[in-house]
Amino acid sequence: MMRGKTLFLILVGAVALGVGVWLGQALIRQTVEPPLEIAGIYFPDAQEVVNFTLTDQTGRPFTRQDFKGHWTFLYFGYTYCPDVCPLTLARLNTVDQRLVQQGLDRDIAYIMISVDPRRDTPERLGQYTAFFNKKFQGVTGTPEALDKLVKQCGIYYKLQDQEDKQNYVVDHSSVLVLIDPDARLRAIFTQPDQPDTVVADFGKIRTRYQASR
Repeated sequence: MMRGKTLFLILVGAVALGVGVWLGQALIRQTVEPPLEIAGIYFPDAQEVVNFTLTDQTGRPFTRQDFKGHWTFLYFGYTYCPDVCPLTLARLNTVDQRLVQQGLDRDIAYIMISVDPRRDTPERLGQYTAFFNKKFQGVTGTPEALDKLVKQCGIYYKLQDQEDKQNYVVDHSSVLVLIDPDARLRAIFTQPDQPDTVVADFGKIRTRYQASR
């Protein structure tokens, strides 16, 4: 009887020791892993994007499922933008060129989401984005549908005086939003005007993501 009890206690102790070692190693990994420093905001515990329905440049529905399986750079702007939007898309084209040179461009999508659906039809968006890069896609939707995604990404925009329905400006954030292959908000690049910085930071994020798989 005593021998059986002793063996049972030894077994319990061994299991407890094993669990303790595993927990200890997990905690060490958590503590040792340094925070990821980028020129922007990195979300280590990224939240899944809640579903939404917009319309792409071909008239097809665009939802969170379109984020799955690849990295997505999102830029929120509008085609009538006089300065920051065309400059940012030109620089995003440079980002793509750098990633092509490194052979890291095969699983990346680039999407401009127009926050000016009144003027930016899907057809116009397709023509506008293709001017900068044939890979770029345009997406838009009703204000209500746009807001579902805009709010999740922390983007600000406001249409100014619209008495003249063809000539008005839209105030908006000028950042790049990065969605990971699991359709989660992974980072916001606050300096999209620096292509080499974006490429370097994306490389860090991608490496960290792959290491966690």
